[in-house]
Amino acid sequence: MLSVGIHPSPRRARPGPALILALACLPVFIGALDLTVISAVLPAVIADLRVPLQSGLNDAAWAVSGYLLAYAISMTFMGRVSDVWGRRRVYLICLTVFFAGSWLVAASSGAPAAAVERMVRLLAGGRPDRSLMALYALIGGRVVQAFGAGALVPVTMALAGDLYPAHRRAVALGVIGAVDTAGWVLGHLYGGILVQFVPWTYLFWINLPIAAVSFGLVGWALRDLAVPPGPDGIDWAGAVLLGLALTGLNLGLGVADPAARTGARASSPLAAAIGVLAFVGFLLQENRARRPLVNLKFFTDRSLAAAGGANLLVGYCLMVGLVSVPLFINLAGAESGAQGALASGVLLSAFTIPMALAAVLGGWLASRYGDRLAAAAGVLIALAGFGLMTRWQPQFARQAAQFVAGLGEPVSLGREVVEGVAGMALGLVLAGVGLGLTFAPIGSTVINGVQDSERGMASALVIVLRLVGMSLSVSTLTSYGLRRSTVLSQRLLEGVQLTELGRIAEVGIQVATRVTVEMAGIAVGVCALALIPALLIRRESIRRAPAQAASSQG
Repeated sequence: MLSVGIHPSPRRARPGPALILALACLPVFIGALDLTVISAVLPAVIADLRVPLQSGLNDAAWAVSGYLLAYAISMTFMGRVSDVWGRRRVYLICLTVFFAGSWLVAASSGAPAAAVERMVRLLAGGRPDRSLMALYALIGGRVVQAFGAGALVPVTMALAGDLYPAHRRAVALGVIGAVDTAGWVLGHLYGGILVQFVPWTYLFWINLPIAAVSFGLVGWALRDLAVPPGPDGIDWAGAVLLGLALTGLNLGLGVADPAARTGARASSPLAAAIGVLAFVGFLLQENRARRPLVNLKFFTDRSLAAAGGANLLVGYCLMVGLVSVPLFINLAGAESGAQGALASGVLLSAFTIPMALAAVLGGWLASRYGDRLAAAAGVLIALAGFGLMTRWQPQFARQAAQFVAGLGEPVSLGREVVEGVAGMALGLVLAGVGLGLTFAPIGSTVINGVQDSERGMASALVIVLRLVGMSLSVSTLTSYGLRRSTVLSQRLLEGVQLTELGRIAEVGIQVATRVTVEMAGIAVGVCALALIPALLIRRESIRRAPAQAASSQG
């Protein structure tokens, strides 16, 4: 006899971690792309909005630096928020914020500009310039975008920690590092190409369907993801102080735009002082907070402290590569600004693209041989790359410009030109590969060394320390470069007449080469210093997390 009954349908299995990671990485890539895409289209934005050059050019730069600043600030606390509220909820909130910011940027000349104009009239009166109102709406939209996009990175890193066991996390973190790096590396190129065929607003309109589809897919993929047991509150006072500290640091030391190939902004000692005071206040707050934003006890663990120190120094060296190439090409070899920008972009790709690819390789090395070996190997390779950069010759910049200009010509390039460019590219490739290899082992050391409920906080810490290193690099390199250029120019131009234009130009090339080589030498020293904390990472750090997680649940 057959019995008929109602049986509950089997629960659908959640997608595999690889698919979830792929879905989560798409918005990370788009957010990183938008970090630098504006650099290529900013001239088109200024022309389209009819921004007056005299009063609006400096304001327009905030479309770049405002995004970078908000991107960094959002990382500081949203990783911790995901520890408390859950990865799925915070990820979807970030996507919604990014969607809203993208709409504000794309529609900035319409309703957002009208809203800003009404607000300015209400507060200040008069008839404000509509083009400036559109620019301010665009800048506001960029800041909103960045608050969503920046938080996606640490939340996705923490998500990888939730999805993968400790011995497989390094590869996943390497993929995230590669995607994030590839985004900001390709942003300038992506924007520069598309703006030749479509209006600049399309670069932001396209974000809307991507964010909407990602919202649905990621929400579906993470529907059964458990919220890790963690604290029931967030240290908002600490978040405000850390955000203020980062703001002061970036404004005080100068916010650089890597893809713009233009070095740094002017620094502000007052902003830097405010940033230092805010950071001291943050440390005091975290020391007494019941639910700290950053657990300062992390730094009593040798591996965690060593990984943090190595990451700070890696960020410093990363900016050396991004700053030195455009400085060298534009001052010592390019015949025009356009030629210099193109040659700088091509040469920098030899640094940034291998860096992105090596991030995945670094994850594989860390999972197979341990975090310490992978991190130390990366630092040593980067040291060798920057060492080769200290051997650059004055003619290399001219040869690089000739090489790029000759790529589209039917005539063959001379052997001397090709050898000069190859000599530059080899050092850049090695430096990029070395730095890229460190991303995953440093990240896995930190994330594997904390409890399950602290992965978001740890992920944010990894990225913020690298950004702080980059900011410190911009400040010190700018100061050093200006001082050394002045000293060398005065020494080499002694007795030279103003009418000797050829001699003056030759001295300029010599000075630019000398400063670039010395910057590379500084990077060699910083890499040597970074080797110390890299070797202090415990060899068995990749096996600590499971035991730690078990003890936290016991």
